[in-house]
Amino acid sequence: MRNQFIDVSSYQPDTVAFFQAVKAQGALGVVVKLTEGSEDGSAYVNPRAAAQIRNALAVGLRVSCYHFARYTSVADAQNEARFFVKIAKQFGMYDDTLMIDDAEVHSAADYQSASLAFLQEVEALGYKNTGIYSMKSFFTGGILNSHGFDSRKIWIAGYGVTELGIDNASAWQYSDHSIMGIDTSYDFDGAFTTGSVSGNVPQVVIPEPKPVQHVGHPASGTYIVQPGDTLSGIAEKYGTTYQNLAAINGIGNPNQINVGQVLKVTGKASNENTYFVQSGDTLSGIAVKFGTTVSDLVSRNHIANPNVIYVGQKLYLAGNGQSNAYTVQAGDTLSGIAAKFGKTWQSLAQKNGIANPSVIFVGQTIQI
Repeated sequence: MRNQFIDVSSYQPDTVAFFQAVKAQGALGVVVKLTEGSEDGSAYVNPRAAAQIRNALAVGLRVSCYHFARYTSVADAQNEARFFVKIAKQFGMYDDTLMIDDAEVHSAADYQSASLAFLQEVEALGYKNTGIYSMKSFFTGGILNSHGFDSRKIWIAGYGVTELGIDNASAWQYSDHSIMGIDTSYDFDGAFTTGSVSGNVPQVVIPEPKPVQHVGHPASGTYIVQPGDTLSGIAEKYGTTYQNLAAINGIGNPNQINVGQVLKVTGKASNENTYFVQSGDTLSGIAVKFGTTVSDLVSRNHIANPNVIYVGQKLYLAGNGQSNAYTVQAGDTLSGIAAKFGKTWQSLAQKNGIANPSVIFVGQTIQI
């Protein structure tokens, strides 16, 4: 079976006409985003969810629901599950609705345990059909174990591949621009596309949120500088060179790193447009630094609360190159780069903490 279904959030329409068009293009089901984060955190509810559910049902689509996870611990995951269930009940979702944990932000040290705790809490509160969604890389890279969720549904995003390589996948999100130009998936066993939801709205009392500390887990492949660290010592620890660490982290002076600084410690210098949040950063400050907007960062990184970012968080930036940054190429000199952008080498050296203007590295990011 390869029935098609879509998933929607506040970015997609909520009209009957939209869902009629979706159905006409071959979709048999839709997964609607209800919530994001926790009631004591972002407390985000999709403002279009009620209409999306109502009108998708009106045209005969099978409706499931999803929650965008932000949890940083097991207790936090349970809080988010309670918030998800609370809103699902408010929208009148029956107890056999398929409830999905959208787990694509590696925000907890033990992401497997936190994700399982989320699903178990949803089930304890009366919704018996649950599943998890994430990227293929989370399963193949060891962040999540598809066989660690028992019989729960496993929905995996994998673009540009001919097979998932996950032997117990229930669904495959194969494109982010297929039916109506949005996320489209294959349903392998009918859970997302067949039958009709029936039953009753669960009557289990939802506990109040437990106080938890919302502390994010730094992105994988990063290291937080400790007292006494040197760039060469960190490089040795991770089997690389200090020159490479300087290049991939845009460090102008390899002798100057700061306690608490987040360093990328894997890979080579590239034009991938990402930034790791440092202590003291704000989203507005990062937006100014990279010539973008807070709203673009919020949308691109699924940030529920622009005032809440954490040290080590990986942010994706707009475009293929930073609008006010330059990646050093072979043969470049600081004076040459300065001339290209109408600056002085002195101003670039000062702005980028470059102690010796004669020493820059291929792949190093220079803020203009």
